[in-house]
Amino acid sequence: MNRTLRIAGMYLVFVLNLGVPSGRARAEGSGAAAVRIPEVHGVSFSGEGVNLPDGLRGKVGVLVVGFSRESRDAVTEWGKRLAADYRESPTVIYYEMPMLAGVPRMLRGFVVGKIKDSVPERARARFVPLMENEADWRALAHYKSGDDAYVIVVDERGVVLWQTHRAFSEAAYGAVKVRVEGLLHPGK
Repeated sequence: MNRTLRIAGMYLVFVLNLGVPSGRARAEGSGAAAVRIPEVHGVSFSGEGVNLPDGLRGKVGVLVVGFSRESRDAVTEWGKRLAADYRESPTVIYYEMPMLAGVPRMLRGFVVGKIKDSVPERARARFVPLMENEADWRALAHYKSGDDAYVIVVDERGVVLWQTHRAFSEAAYGAVKVRVEGLLHPGK
């Protein structure tokens, strides 16, 4: 009986994680060292200062990171869906975060301006370009392909609780939503 329950529990964890390597996505209280996001000190496209993980206090965070121009469509799809559910949420904060650390400094202003011009006014508060720590973000995200969007669910301290990298689909979004809602309403 115990063996059956243990196998069922392991299957449930696999389904919820949809194959996310458990070595990086650690749940609180697991006894394993917590993996935190790199600090972010940036400015959203609406001009607001964004400091992570400090800005996550009392909230669940969903970060959608893109590492190349080719990932833009995937990141945008995730952002649109997150906005539909969480734009006005007092307990969930999400950001679309293009990695621009590799863009030469003398071109960054131009690149940021071009991207900003393409982001609708309503979405700009949740759009924060990353200008540093690219290697740390790649390691955290288990970077595989520049075409992918890397979706990272974190707690209020910036501890990674769940992550995936894939194109947007309703099934993939459902997995993110289950994880976020589980954090908001534990035990339900």
